[in-house]
Amino acid sequence: MSEEEKEPESRDSVVNFAVGETPDEFDTSDDKKPIPKKRSSRRSTLRSSFFRLKILDFRRSGGETGADLNTLRGKHGPDFEGFATIRRAGGTGVSCGCFGGNDDKKEKTILIKGAYCFVFSKESDPSPKYAISLAHMKAKMQSPSHGIHHVTIETMLGDVDWELGFGLKQIAQQFADAFLHQAAIGEADEVRKRLGHDKLVNKRSSVKYAESVAQKKLEDQPEKKENVLLEDVNRVDPMMAAC
Repeated sequence: MSEEEKEPESRDSVVNFAVGETPDEFDTSDDKKPIPKKRSSRRSTLRSSFFRLKILDFRRSGGETGADLNTLRGKHGPDFEGFATIRRAGGTGVSCGCFGGNDDKKEKTILIKGAYCFVFSKESDPSPKYAISLAHMKAKMQSPSHGIHHVTIETMLGDVDWELGFGLKQIAQQFADAFLHQAAIGEADEVRKRLGHDKLVNKRSSVKYAESVAQKKLEDQPEKKENVLLEDVNRVDPMMAAC
């Protein structure tokens, strides 16, 4: 296997990925000579075997190992990668952050691969903390606050499920664009499968692997915070009402 792409150089940077990808049957060297089909097939088989071993490790460990950042990036890279704070929202509106614990303020590594978003506590983690499905969800840019650019992940009915904070507007916009694009692809794949056109859904091994990881990590999402009425807040601490 070739070495995976390097991690972002700083927390204010993001990995950008080309839309077009070099087909497996062609070499990327300067002479651009076609690779014989047997060699291409052999490389494809090796990649598939690599991801099969990784997903086996992932399942045996109960989702604790076998899904590190480099592996999830795959040969062609993720659809988005960057740093952001992320917290589970209460379902309506954008929170002022009063009820977020200290962990809500820590930046996480956010990676989109296929129709799923993976959240890592640290870049060195052997597996993501949890995953978010993008299909039937939408990402919306919100007004910046205190130098932080907010993006909400909402249901089609407008309920806010997640809130993310990015240091740069450009990175926040890239996340929102990648989210919407991959959500649409995920929804289209669901339609094809429902119509019995599974064979038309042709995905790379790394994307199939990411989907397998996501199915387990969807279960590890933090619970949704219940909305707190203002009078309840006042009973706990009147000073919090000014938040």
